[in-house]
Amino acid sequence: MEERKTGTHRRKKESIRPKAGLILLMFAGLLTLYVPAQLYWLAFVPGNFAFTGILFGGLLLACGVIGWLMPRYVRLLGVFGILLSILSLIGALGGLLIGMIAGITGGSLCIAWESNPEVGKNESLEDLSEEPIAAV
Repeated sequence: MEERKTGTHRRKKESIRPKAGLILLMFAGLLTLYVPAQLYWLAFVPGNFAFTGILFGGLLLACGVIGWLMPRYVRLLGVFGILLSILSLIGALGGLLIGMIAGITGGSLCIAWESNPEVGKNESLEDLSEEPIAAV
């Protein structure tokens, strides 16, 4: 019997999503949700900010998950992640401040990430530009 080796001869290519940034965004969302989850009985009392902590933590977690599923929106989600992380200081003490720092770092990594899956295509276009083109 011939044994099939699938996945052993993978070609090295760049990642299609910023894994570290998205994992940090999801981690920040979970930490931001932790503080209001401990105060769930107090979350819906009028005048309490625990509900905003639940909202910001859920949105941070959603930014990470949506960025994982749809990598083309990663930069925009990184901006939202940074804004939500800073605003989470109001409702959830920034996820014990560790969540806020993780969210800012993850959002920054998402913004700085650059996808370049067509490296070979750009090189071939440069080669073609040097050849003389005949006009008909």
